[in-house]
Amino acid sequence: MRALRRVAVVAAAMSMTVAGMTAPASAAAAQLPLAWEVGGQPATAQQVVDYWDLGALKFANDQGHAPSAVSSGHDDALSSPTPKTGLSAKTVGKMFILKSTTNTAEAPEGEIKTTCSGNVVVSGNKSVVLTAGHCAVVKIPFSTEEVMLNGVFIPGFDGTTLDAEAAADPDGYPDAQIAPYGVWAVTNVFLTGAWNAAPFFAAGQDMAALTVRKPGSSQRIEDVTGGQQVAFNRPRAGQRTVIGYPQDNTRAWYHASRNTPGVPVNSTPPAPINHGVPVSDQRENDGKVMIETTGTAWQGSFPYLDPQLASALSAGSSGGPWFEEYDPVTGEGIQTAVSSRFDGDPIAPNVIAGWYEGPNLVGTYFEAQQQEAYQAAAAATP
Repeated sequence: MRALRRVAVVAAAMSMTVAGMTAPASAAAAQLPLAWEVGGQPATAQQVVDYWDLGALKFANDQGHAPSAVSSGHDDALSSPTPKTGLSAKTVGKMFILKSTTNTAEAPEGEIKTTCSGNVVVSGNKSVVLTAGHCAVVKIPFSTEEVMLNGVFIPGFDGTTLDAEAAADPDGYPDAQIAPYGVWAVTNVFLTGAWNAAPFFAAGQDMAALTVRKPGSSQRIEDVTGGQQVAFNRPRAGQRTVIGYPQDNTRAWYHASRNTPGVPVNSTPPAPINHGVPVSDQRENDGKVMIETTGTAWQGSFPYLDPQLASALSAGSSGGPWFEEYDPVTGEGIQTAVSSRFDGDPIAPNVIAGWYEGPNLVGTYFEAQQQEAYQAAAAATP
């Protein structure tokens, strides 16, 4: 999702909250229909996977960063590449999503390709991936809306060879380097009740539970990748490890635009940002590798109380897991939230700009509504 659109969504959400036009505090989980068709018929899982050839993957991955973007740099407390060993290297993955959009000024064809992050969790049907609700649907009240038409989840995604492979054969498909555990079609999407009623952050609850299936295989994703434990109503504060695929550098902590005093960034209203990162340490994210932050999260303020963490994970990491009791050696943890939004830049002139610009990453905390969405996905036929 492009930066300007995100700002508009946040601004609209804040205005709706102030006006008191929020969704019910509690509502049953809701299923989002996947309306993408091929030849006038609902698309099969195979057709969804076939849509995401190397050219489409590269196009979606290129949104939000310059061709010169790099995947890493030095490791530090705010971001470091996730080791390719342990459970998280298999369960965490990247989502590629085709959405319908009513913003035809930016997308005359009425469709956009975008990305998010997600994680496989233990479930009865061994097919559940958790992500953010706005990865599936997001609306600006009385204006633009974006709704998932189709999507794939690539656990353990590694895009270091994506550009070269797409240049050589854009109509080809990802190999074991890019998709070490296969490409899985999204088959069901369940939203929290509040996000279904008001998918624009006003009522929070920004979480979705998906089921996925690999065409031509009887295996379930958990049989291939394993699954992380998931828990609800745990403490919001404490040591956390957050993992995802950041790629939109309009919010990257280390990006040059965040470290030049007096230079306005792409926000509403413009706010000068200076995180004090020297030029030698400035870097960008390109969405090709898994990045993590480990630190102490604290409970946010009213009305959401969602956990916050100082992090350099920028947009693209939305939907990535927040783990407590995370073991960096085994890659195992307990998922208690998904990355949702940003908050807290002390230089920002008002709450809307602060929410957009960060630098604090905010997770949607798992409580009753998230549990209902998870249970609906776990009971569904993949």
